[in-house]
Amino acid sequence: MDNIHLNMIEPEDLGEITLLVGDPARVRLIAENWENPRVITNNREFILMSGLWKGVTVSICSTGIGVGSTEIAIIELIQSGVKKLVRLGGCGAWQEKFLPGDLMLNHAMVRDPGLLSHYVSDVYPAVADPDLLQKITRQAEGSGFRVHTGIGITTQSYYHGQGRENKIKNGPKLNNDFMPYWQERHITNADMETAVLFLLASLYQIPAANCLVVHVNRLNQKWVSDEDYQGFHQKAAEIVLDACIG
Repeated sequence: MDNIHLNMIEPEDLGEITLLVGDPARVRLIAENWENPRVITNNREFILMSGLWKGVTVSICSTGIGVGSTEIAIIELIQSGVKKLVRLGGCGAWQEKFLPGDLMLNHAMVRDPGLLSHYVSDVYPAVADPDLLQKITRQAEGSGFRVHTGIGITTQSYYHGQGRENKIKNGPKLNNDFMPYWQERHITNADMETAVLFLLASLYQIPAANCLVVHVNRLNQKWVSDEDYQGFHQKAAEIVLDACIG
């Protein structure tokens, strides 16, 4: 079946590694440091670009926010012949020792039931490729970042599903036990996309990992500034690319 959203892709358009980012604006931010960057497709929240990094063809694709749009991007990239997938994104830290601006590399993710159960039972794990994760971790540890690994959680909700109260009156109340339950089980961080990457990559035998910038610590609500956040993502992209093509 031809791609419906990531259209006009040929297998030769995709590089040795494809980075995944949520924000379409971050695609151009990261690709501006490549040689001969070019747009392959630009449709809705999905922008796919390829270029050369140290003489090797690499790619980057935006997924939008959340499991639903990320599923579309990953399935259509796999249909197009993608070789490796690494999610570059942000996460909220759920333990005190993780600081804004740190890097988090998850070896596994807790996942919500729901969309992913259409592919496999909820007991199937969402895990990173161990070899790819190890390569990125080694590269990151020599980069000057504080680097952490652990089990995170991917939710399909930004507000109540991550223990955040909203300001709407006369609606459902927040379950205040949600975050403490997972913190007691040593969950390190939360995002909204990694689990779908790990699960689909495992099912379709594509090496996959993540490299996330901690943009907020949820315990003290300390955030990275927007300017620093974008710079951290550029550096994280370089770490991942060097690890994967070295």
